[in-house]
Amino acid sequence: MSDTVLLPKRLRAPEVVALLDGICRSAEAGPLTLDFRDVEEFDSSTLALLNYVRGRLANVVTVNIGGALARAEESFVRRPPTEETKGPPSGSLPSRVLTAIADRFIFQAKSLGRFLAMLGDEVYHVGVYLKERKGVYPGETWNQMFFMGYRSFPIVCLLIFLVGVTISITSAEQLRHFGADIYLADLVGLAMLKELVPLMTGVILAGKVGAAITAELASMTVLEEVDALRTMGVVPEKFLMVPRLLAITLVVPLLVAMADVVGIFGGIVVARVTFGTPPAAFIREMMTSVKWTDFGWGLLKAVVFGWAVVVGSGFKGLTVGRSAEEVGRATTESVVLSITLIILIDCIFAFLLY
Repeated sequence: MSDTVLLPKRLRAPEVVALLDGICRSAEAGPLTLDFRDVEEFDSSTLALLNYVRGRLANVVTVNIGGALARAEESFVRRPPTEETKGPPSGSLPSRVLTAIADRFIFQAKSLGRFLAMLGDEVYHVGVYLKERKGVYPGETWNQMFFMGYRSFPIVCLLIFLVGVTISITSAEQLRHFGADIYLADLVGLAMLKELVPLMTGVILAGKVGAAITAELASMTVLEEVDALRTMGVVPEKFLMVPRLLAITLVVPLLVAMADVVGIFGGIVVARVTFGTPPAAFIREMMTSVKWTDFGWGLLKAVVFGWAVVVGSGFKGLTVGRSAEEVGRATTESVVLSITLIILIDCIFAFLLY
């Protein structure tokens, strides 16, 4: 016959420490039953006591665990698997492969659903903010415009200039064989304004701006700052994301316009050095084939690319796991996701335009 210990109404750290030695001695002497029916006040030390008793003291039985204590135990105490809770034995190799593929597909489908839901939420939040002008710190939009625009301008212009020079050099070698030197202006103008400048700008922003957004939001999530915003009644998806979306919408057209000028300038330099084409003749020939609508489509594509970068990066930052390792993984995944979205959207534009 086992002894029974009726635990007190208040069972917190001081009471647990005082009772633990007596419970261990009684368990060594014989079977022991711990009765929790009177326990109303408890903390994490009570859960630690339950975990210790079940894992280390085979002679101790716990009874009458109910109410809030039972719910807390179910959430925080890890119980050893029983025969009823153990899963079925693993099947053959083909079944395991199919199961793994199915699990991966379901996970990706759920992630896609959450991403689309967040995209819809952001469109709604931006619309509400533009209508009511509330819920967002105004100065944050200017800070994000400075970071995304001014800080990104040098690297964007440098890389676009080099792309323009590279495209011009490789195209000039082929045009020389057909005596079509002057058409280098048409090729560079269309390629840069409508395709390469928006695409390259989006990729650069994915690596520079997207990674920074994910690292910042993921760190806030891990440090529970996002949870603190929710506790204060602030919607994080609005407070944190709307300024970035407004900033990228205002900044990307300016970046692309300046990058267009720099990229075409690279083509002018190559045409002048290779064929001796005057800059005025280059621009005049380019204007015969390049329309303002081509420039407008390039700006529109760049804005869509910018939204893809910010929403994709914010999605990875706000859904990150609660560890430093997850922050680094989320930052890497955000760059991959942003570039993938940019390429996918560019293909959709290609189908629509051509």
